[in-house]
Amino acid sequence: MENAFYIVLAPWLVFIVFALVAKLLINFAKKRRGVAMAFAVFIQIFSPVPFVERAGKTFIVGKQQERKQQNGKVIDKSEV
Repeated sequence: MENAFYIVLAPWLVFIVFALVAKLLINFAKKRRGVAMAFAVFIQIFSPVPFVERAGKTFIVGKQQERKQQNGKVIDKSEV
């Protein structure tokens, strides 16, 4: 019976801990502390992001289109 209480309580405790950590990191980020940036870099390094290459190519193509439009040329996305 004692173990059942902890099993039911554990997910809520984990949720509360994650919420407190998130609140703390948000406060650090608002104050532009290095801890928030270091944590973000740490998470970015160790969490796999699917379609990274595709997202990078999309960003580069978008920048190229903006440059071409600034030079006076209007291009279509099908041309790229």
